Amino acid sequence: MDEVRRVQKVGRVSLTVSIPREYAKKMGLSAKDSLIVREDVDGTLRLIPTTRAKEAAKATLRADQAGSEEMLTMLLVGAYALGYDTIEVVGREPLDRETMARVVDTIKRLRGMEVVESDEKRVVAQSFMDPTKFPVDSLVKRLQILVSRSLEHVIDSLDLRQTAGLSEVPRIQEEVDELYWLISRQLLVALSRRELASEIGIESPLHASGDRVSAKTLDEIGGIVQDAAEELVRLKGLRAKMDPKVAASVQKLAAKTREAFNTTIASLLAPDIRLIGRSLTLVEETLQLEKQVMDEILSSTGSGYTRVLVSYFGQLARYCNIIIEIASHRFLRKTSRVVTVW
Repeated sequence: MDEVRRVQKVGRVSLTVSIPREYAKKMGLSAKDSLIVREDVDGTLRLIPTTRAKEAAKATLRADQAGSEEMLTMLLVGAYALGYDTIEVVGREPLDRETMARVVDTIKRLRGMEVVESDEKRVVAQSFMDPTKFPVDSLVKRLQILVSRSLEHVIDSLDLRQTAGLSEVPRIQEEVDELYWLISRQLLVALSRRELASEIGIESPLHASGDRVSAKTLDEIGGIVQDAAEELVRLKGLRAKMDPKVAASVQKLAAKTREAFNTTIASLLAPDIRLIGRSLTLVEETLQLEKQVMDEILSSTGSGYTRVLVSYFGQLARYCNIIIEIASHRFLRKTSRVVTVW
């Protein structure tokens, strides 16, 4: 609906523009109702009726048509991430015990969702979450803390002597996955309910894509750390022993990787040219160190199995480059001593 409206002067300084009748009717607006007027980054003005009630969004998933329980789980998580307030799983026939248990267990992992109805042919989950209580940057910071904790467990277990902490890594990764799903949901809520966007921490729609990629990258990094933990458990079971010199080099690589990761996330949450530059340097140093350790392994006897472990740290550093790019884009959105934004 494109209509040309003439700007009118009211009084000495005020300017007004009338609202199209069809739009007012569609939104249920009448005289004396209030509107939020918000300027977007491209200079356009957005009108948001303060009295407009959010329409509840509902998705019904047909378990008998999903194809597999894994696909049904994926669809459940996807419906949650897409912001549906009510998710219903139904079956043409009564849901079997395994399917019912899987659905309920999945819903329990979707933050803010609760099962409100359940019988032999359907399960209904409802969202009771206030999205304004979960700013995206706070969730990303929590993701960093969790992934960093898993990385600490891996580093502490590299000597294959103290490996008890590795049992915590899968549990931590489950929480990482849950936070990623929540961030995805929050970003879509911010795009569909623009009156809430600033409270969620999204200044503009341009931010949402970068935040989504950052969250997904953190989720992937968490997966890499879990893979490293599983490899250490496997090596422990094989009673593997590492050449002391190689072990020291791997420890150094792991510590450098951790520093690169934490600095990278810091540059994302508080974009600063020095932090971004430091992140780039640390990632490059990590990748150079990875090559050096690989060379040491090749020249060492009996440590070839550690190449897989070393490669995980290199993968983690390469993923950091994705987040650094997003941090640099955040930095470029505002005027600073380096850049002037007009």
